[in-house]
Amino acid sequence: MIKGKIRTMTAVVPGSDMRKMFIKVPFGLDIKIYLFNVTNPMQVQKGEKPNLVEIGPFCYSEWKEKVEVSDNENDDTMSYRSMDTFIAENGHGCLSGEEVVTILHPLIVGMVNTVSRTKPAMLSLINKAVNAIYRQPTSIYLEAKAKDILFDGVIIDCNVKEFAAKAVCSQLQQSPDLRHISDDEFGFSLIGPKNATPGKLFRVYRGKKKSNDLGKIVEFDGKKNMEIWPTKECNKLRGTDGTIFPPFLNKENGLVSFSPDLCRSLVAKFEKSSEYNGIPIWVYTASLGDMSKNANEKCFCPTNDTCLKKGLMDLFKCVGVPLYVSLPHFYDSDITYLQGVLGLNPKKEKHGIEILFEHMTGGPVSARKRLQFNMPLEPNAKVALFNDLPTVIHPIFWIEEGVSLNDTFTKPIKDLFLILKISKICKWLLLLASLAGIVTSAYMMYKNTGTVSITPVHRVKPSDHISAISRINGEFIAHNNQFTKNENKY
Repeated sequence: MIKGKIRTMTAVVPGSDMRKMFIKVPFGLDIKIYLFNVTNPMQVQKGEKPNLVEIGPFCYSEWKEKVEVSDNENDDTMSYRSMDTFIAENGHGCLSGEEVVTILHPLIVGMVNTVSRTKPAMLSLINKAVNAIYRQPTSIYLEAKAKDILFDGVIIDCNVKEFAAKAVCSQLQQSPDLRHISDDEFGFSLIGPKNATPGKLFRVYRGKKKSNDLGKIVEFDGKKNMEIWPTKECNKLRGTDGTIFPPFLNKENGLVSFSPDLCRSLVAKFEKSSEYNGIPIWVYTASLGDMSKNANEKCFCPTNDTCLKKGLMDLFKCVGVPLYVSLPHFYDSDITYLQGVLGLNPKKEKHGIEILFEHMTGGPVSARKRLQFNMPLEPNAKVALFNDLPTVIHPIFWIEEGVSLNDTFTKPIKDLFLILKISKICKWLLLLASLAGIVTSAYMMYKNTGTVSITPVHRVKPSDHISAISRINGEFIAHNNQFTKNENKY
């Protein structure tokens, strides 16, 4: 009965409490962003390892909401677009964003790497464009305030006359990820384009007809499968969007969620059982796998002949730029990536992905999702700034998305477990009472074995004041206190 009630309550149908929380999360997630400040930019230009100093956290609240929501009763699905809104926070230990940092320039490096992969013959044109747009830069690094790099935007001045630069600027003008300040000025930021911007359309099961389908993705961007990776298996839309899961999951199957930013599904694997605020939970951890050794992940390799080593994934086919994602500080990655730079110190408790999951209601009670974004560096003779660069995977920043439910949201779950405990106690008490009854009955039966109970018979005498019965013509007639003789028959 309790499980049936839970299945009914977790369905995201119109009017339900779960639906309201699914559409608009009633609290902000904790976002912490760390930038990697480079202390030796000019030495890197000559081939030395980048020396990184982590600057942060820069703190924000992320408010999750689903917009353009519609339902389809026939197949028990709903459609929506996810929208995340970031609000700056100034909590304890958080930086203001006014700090000036030196990071790898995402636009310069991204542009050169993209052209190098797709149209290498145009690298000389890109070399001229970079020199004109950025006014003869001396390094591949960007120096700016943290808040401008993250959200407000670093100015790109496209008021240029050089042909190659004008060609590049015309492409930048069409980019939806740049903020248009004027006809010739654009603002570039790392997180700004995602702020309060609806994403692509999801269609998922509501869990009314089948609770074990709750939240599972049916379509994304109008398609039942992606068309990005070379194999059918890697193009599958598996799991949920990560904000909800079906109740009563099997822990061995893991938590499967699809990430649009990575164009793939990730599986968080069960690690151990634990407790959170008095609630029994399962602890899950996740990694980016090892496409160089795992046959099921080979389809995520940049080409059929080249694969990144453990812990890294190339998002070029997903976002159109050679952007590598990993866990922060190259945690749980091949050691060679860590050896390519200076200043990193990976630790599981700080840099791993961890989810504390309550399996009965299908909800995380605490979670920390962490990802680091990097770009590849290598020498390139056709671009002056790239002539003597080292061959490394260069970290730019990493972000932590976290949530921990307080008593307001954990109390209903604790009450549910209290009811379950009471029902279990009652079950055992009833079982014990039943066993006691069986034992008592068996004992009584054994005790009375071999004994006979005889019921005494009362003999009737004529003097007794009872009713006699006579038979007349086949009939029985009762007389009080006497016998009646009729043709010698009594």
